[in-house]
Amino acid sequence: MIKTNFNERRDGVRIKRIVTVRHRLHKRDNKKREDVWQLATTEDMSYSGLLFTSVLPYKANDIVELQVVMSGILYLFNGFGRVIRVSETENDSYQIAVKYVDLKNRHRDAKSLIAEHRKTAPAKSSSKKSPSKSSKISK
Repeated sequence: MIKTNFNERRDGVRIKRIVTVRHRLHKRDNKKREDVWQLATTEDMSYSGLLFTSVLPYKANDIVELQVVMSGILYLFNGFGRVIRVSETENDSYQIAVKYVDLKNRHRDAKSLIAEHRKTAPAKSSSKKSPSKSSKISK
């Protein structure tokens, strides 16, 4: 039976944004897991949760570790979410709805993320040389 009178349960306005999300199962049935990272894209997101497409069938109440990344370095969200809904799609994938949860870590400020990225990024070689004393023109 399909419920035709659906009340909106979201506590935030969702906007259609397609960005990269890395995800992996962190906890199922109160047992910690560290599965392999998977890549996917978001369907929509808000300040309290997001919807993404996955080839993995998570279960309701699973805790998923999420890294929502824009342009490869800007973390829109880096933390955990509780799976609240799973819907199978026509092309053998799943739409996963998660609500963000705070598990006392993984929330870092942008400054520390940029500093970490700079440490791991390959060094750029500078083609400009600083002017030496002998190359100055004197009048």
